[in-house]
Amino acid sequence: MTTSESTDTRLSEQPDPVVEQQKAGKSWPWKAVMGWVLLAVVTVIVLVTAERNGPVGSDNTNPAGVGKPPPVEPLWPGLDILFWGQVLGAVLLAITVVASAMVWRRRPGHPTVLMLLAATTLFWWDPINNWAIGLVYNPDLWHFPRDIPWLNISPIIEPLTSVIYAPYILLPYFLAMPLLRAIQKRSGPAAFVWRHPLITIAMMTFVIGAIWDAAQEILLTRTQFLTYSHVVEFGSIDVGKNSQFPLLMASVLITMVMIPASVLLYRDDTGKTQAEKIAQRFRLHRTRPALATFGVMVLALTIAMMTFSSAFWLARATGAASTVACPWPYPSAKTWDPKGYYESQGAQGPFTPGKASDWQIGQPDGRPTSVTVKSDRCKTGE
Repeated sequence: MTTSESTDTRLSEQPDPVVEQQKAGKSWPWKAVMGWVLLAVVTVIVLVTAERNGPVGSDNTNPAGVGKPPPVEPLWPGLDILFWGQVLGAVLLAITVVASAMVWRRRPGHPTVLMLLAATTLFWWDPINNWAIGLVYNPDLWHFPRDIPWLNISPIIEPLTSVIYAPYILLPYFLAMPLLRAIQKRSGPAAFVWRHPLITIAMMTFVIGAIWDAAQEILLTRTQFLTYSHVVEFGSIDVGKNSQFPLLMASVLITMVMIPASVLLYRDDTGKTQAEKIAQRFRLHRTRPALATFGVMVLALTIAMMTFSSAFWLARATGAASTVACPWPYPSAKTWDPKGYYESQGAQGPFTPGKASDWQIGQPDGRPTSVTVKSDRCKTGE
């Protein structure tokens, strides 16, 4: 066999890139269809099994309060903030899913899409997060069934909106990154933004994230979409009211989750994100680079969120978060009072300790059976 013949043979044995691309194009729609069908099925199951119009279950329902208006009129009472808030959340989720799918189709393994997925996985920790913070959602929101294990750790209910983590965590990044690039374009190579880009984007994310969190949560507490039932007085606003908000702890500490997301997505002069560079150190990256990068992101965000929750848990376990939101804003639900602080302030109940409120917060015997009433601050007059 001549040299030219052997060369032609080797070339004929190699796959034709055009043919391979056509094959890939034919297989992609089936994968896409299966993915969308699975997503639709999960969505239908969640919506069909979801509960609304108040809490469900003897452990957290107050039959005497069903149908009664809240003791304090919320902000903008003429606007159904619960309905429109959930509609906005659903639209935001749909836009995120569709945009991510479109980007992924053009560039599989895109780091931003991987980060959106990684942020969404934080949903599994949300019940513990709500429990540690003392964050109580309005029971008239659409919510998961109370009898689902793990999800029922969340005080009163676990709302469907809790799955919408990604836009909340990544909005500061989407604002900070273009701002950083704009500043870098106007700066020389000796400028701080070029010498320390990761520190710069972390600082930007901190400022933007704190403002973003405070703005939305102050609005949500004053419209009674949610309530911070127990707070540390220092650094909180509207202390003692049912619109109280731990500004220092919530809006400042939550940036410890937003900052890793921004830093890991920063691309250096090699075009690689920090998450991809870290993932390259692991053997899995050789065969599954996207999966390895995704794993780095999930691990970083999960550790950050657990640290955030732990700060609130420590405040509750030590008794530092003892100022309760009065009056209890949700008549149809029992007052969530695991340590008896509401009862000590004159609240009339009925009370519920919720789940995981014994040894987990230093109370091996559960909620106190004898509580000394120290004031009538939470008494509703009924």
